[in-house]
Amino acid sequence: MARSEEALANRLEVREAAYAPASAYNRLERQLPHLIREIEGELPQQPKEWAPAQLIPPRNEQLLRGYVFADAVALAVGFLFGWLLDIQVNSLLSTPYGLDALTGKHALFMAMQFLTIAVGTIMWFGHSSHYQLRMPFWMEAKKIVETMSFALLLSCFLQFVSKENYSRVWLMSCWVFSAVGIIALRSFMRSIWNRRGEWQIPTLVIGDGPTAEEACVALNSEPGLGYHPVARIKDLPTALHTTGNSWIRLCQAYCAQHVVIALTGDDFINTRPLLAQLMREHIPFSVAPPMHNLSVFGMEPQCFLGHDVMLLVRNSGLDRPLSRLIKRSFDVVFSAMSLLFFSPLMLLLAGVVKLDGGPAFYKHRRIGLNGEIFYCYKFRSMAVKNEALLRDYLAKHPAARTEWMRDRKLRHDPRITLVGRFLRRTSLDELPQLFNVIRGEMSIVGPRPIIVAEAVKYDNDIAFYYRVRPGMTGLWQVSGRNDVSYAERVRMDSWYVRNWSLWHDITIICKTFAVVIKQRGAY
Repeated sequence: MARSEEALANRLEVREAAYAPASAYNRLERQLPHLIREIEGELPQQPKEWAPAQLIPPRNEQLLRGYVFADAVALAVGFLFGWLLDIQVNSLLSTPYGLDALTGKHALFMAMQFLTIAVGTIMWFGHSSHYQLRMPFWMEAKKIVETMSFALLLSCFLQFVSKENYSRVWLMSCWVFSAVGIIALRSFMRSIWNRRGEWQIPTLVIGDGPTAEEACVALNSEPGLGYHPVARIKDLPTALHTTGNSWIRLCQAYCAQHVVIALTGDDFINTRPLLAQLMREHIPFSVAPPMHNLSVFGMEPQCFLGHDVMLLVRNSGLDRPLSRLIKRSFDVVFSAMSLLFFSPLMLLLAGVVKLDGGPAFYKHRRIGLNGEIFYCYKFRSMAVKNEALLRDYLAKHPAARTEWMRDRKLRHDPRITLVGRFLRRTSLDELPQLFNVIRGEMSIVGPRPIIVAEAVKYDNDIAFYYRVRPGMTGLWQVSGRNDVSYAERVRMDSWYVRNWSLWHDITIICKTFAVVIKQRGAY
């Protein structure tokens, strides 16, 4: 019995600490004697028609269907808030379109129109698998915003066709409130389910290689998705043979309810019969194809009738003129509005910086689009004679010299003034770069502008950097900033260029505000 227990543990290759929580080990330990007796023939074999319901509880679908209730509540609250805001605005402005127009027949028309579109919206969410499949937060938010935007356009069209006297305040605000409410309520429900231990799904990752490793990292980076890797199976044939070639028993051994296939090369080819068995046993699964250094967003799947082949065709990116026009238009509009909003603050900061007798602004040569050199503007955050200070400091501190040669930055830089340290911590020193954006030298979102000496660190990936304008913020800034290694920064910049979309820019801008408030990685 001891030899059987040891052999079983070796075959299953249970990963320690990195993927399996202590609770999973405890459950596995309790199940080992039962599995050993079954393998040794002391218990009768389970029939092949073993119902998958014994492995996969229907609770997951019940939770997702709870989104229907959340969406209905959010839509109703959105209509109510839009209606109340409309009353307040028109009352304050004393316009002819006031409280009387929002009651009686007109209010009934507004309610019926909104109810019709709201029901269609929930039906569309159901058709788009919002109530069947889990999605990463930002992907789900994008789909919600897109749907609400279409609902707004449809509502405008119906108002125009009906010739009714309508309120533009209500028309805009109700759908905006609804979109925000749906995103917030879904997140709130997920947090409740997570606290009750109902949201996380124990997941098996199948594969041995960088794709499987990246799949585990990606799943752990998105806890709201709910797929929690509890184990990683490197040798799938051996593991399945140990459990009688039953995926259900393999999942039960790890207390798992979902499988992620991250096989590559010969491993995928050699396990095709086992993957077919996975389909026959109706085990919920996902596939992580090898996509390293390729685009992962904007890939259009194309399938062939009668063939187990799927092509992923790239259908987006900055290679298209329309995409570049959209990004540039967004930059101009956003930077112009930001300059208008921040101009009083920028004037105040310029005056404070000049108090030490130096210039308010600092410009530095950086590499831009197509490798062209431009001057990047910032509020001056260093002492006037900073080069001498740097040379003396590096000569006295070998560790700092090593840090400077590696990152071209110092965590404790002697050149930074007291005001400059505040500006850097809050990222306010970069506000003048809005002028660079207006001039077409920079973008709101993109790779961080580099100096000529840093280009060698990008190696061949410098080609991705040259294809876009450097950004005021970017994926590196919202992913740890100076706490991230330079090699990881290069990888993030390359990923951003390969997978650009306007929604990614909006996502990064939203994350930037949170990072600036927390002052994470800023020095």
